[in-house]
Amino acid sequence: MSKEIHIALAGLGTVGTAVVRLLQEERSRYREKLGVPLRLVSIFDRSYRRKETSWIDPSVKLTDSLDEFLGTPADIVVELIGGIEPADHIISLSLRRHRAVVTANKLLLAQSARRYFELAREHNAYLGFEAAVAGGIPILRVLRRSLLSDQLIRLRGILNGTCNFILSEMAESGRPFQDVLKEAQQRGYAEADPTLDISGRDTTDKLAILALFAFGHFIDPQLIPTQGITAISPVDFSFARKFDCAIKLLGVAERIDHDLSLRVSPFLVSEHLTLSAVSGAFNAIEVTGARVGPILLSGKGAGGDPTAVSVVADILNAALWAQGERRFHFQPVLNRRTSDRANGDERTPGIPSLNVKETYPYYIRFFVKDRPGIIAAVASILARWGINIRSVVQEPCSDPLNLPFVITVEPTLSSIMDKAAAEFRILDFNRVPPLVLPILEP
Repeated sequence: MSKEIHIALAGLGTVGTAVVRLLQEERSRYREKLGVPLRLVSIFDRSYRRKETSWIDPSVKLTDSLDEFLGTPADIVVELIGGIEPADHIISLSLRRHRAVVTANKLLLAQSARRYFELAREHNAYLGFEAAVAGGIPILRVLRRSLLSDQLIRLRGILNGTCNFILSEMAESGRPFQDVLKEAQQRGYAEADPTLDISGRDTTDKLAILALFAFGHFIDPQLIPTQGITAISPVDFSFARKFDCAIKLLGVAERIDHDLSLRVSPFLVSEHLTLSAVSGAFNAIEVTGARVGPILLSGKGAGGDPTAVSVVADILNAALWAQGERRFHFQPVLNRRTSDRANGDERTPGIPSLNVKETYPYYIRFFVKDRPGIIAAVASILARWGINIRSVVQEPCSDPLNLPFVITVEPTLSSIMDKAAAEFRILDFNRVPPLVLPILEP
């Protein structure tokens, strides 16, 4: 019989607890599949004394000392703390010690994946990170293995269950954003501080990781244009229905010629596209290959159990790697970083520019103090930037001091739309800043 595979786990939150339960409840089956027993030997959590831990196998050492945890002999180190520190220290040190590392830390992977890959190669270590994007949906495994033979053209998806729940509920109930956010918090879909989710930054980190494996380039998340959902109003869903669209927060990455287009934003999504029908706290990701065409993966993108399934799958793969089964190791990616050269200068051969060719139709919603000449003023700005109007729609409104109307425009370069939008914002009849959203059509 082979030796035991020892596991050390950092973080006993929602996901960490689900991982421990899964390892305990399925230990016999895992032993049968691996031919070697998995043994959880240590758990690091600074607040474990305030948690109910009597259900955890008494042989497991619980500690609130990082030094004690890092000193524990272990074959596999699982980091589920999140944030920057001490998570980065745990991952980096463990890789240097030739240990297998499993993490669900999307923030660190988006910022430091290149460094972690280099550490893993240099020290012949293992790095598993399937749970970092979309919880229980095996999207990274699909990109790294199943679609490795194809040339990927585009990926786009609903990557944040909190935002999708909020937008779905607003569309169905007509309630304002803040009311639905409170419900999401009460249901446990949103954190007490939901900023990372509703600002779109959580989706941006995930998109950077997905783009890394789809296109082979390390992309700084700070370079990805990001717009959150806080400015969405109930009236926007009424307008969207008139255009046969739903409103979804999407992360979109696309190869256009030799450049890349990446964006996180609420989109008006045509009802003819499957993503428009994904509701509630679910995630969905559509990947399009040159030969395979579009593939859609959907499921629970967050929560303890779905995420734990991905974490433990990486633990099992790491256990096989520890026994010499290297086929489960991560696929290498191109060792280069994409910088923002959107102005077209300072081009480096082989390094794509970002968003220089990004083109969408746009939805532009105004709340205005009604008076003559408003449409003419907006149309003048659009004409000056060479943007063609597609439609003008106004909802019945009894308040002429806060009148909503929408203009949609034909496909326009995002760089041009940004300049027009800057002029819209300084018009003196605005009651709130205009909302500009891209439209996703078949």
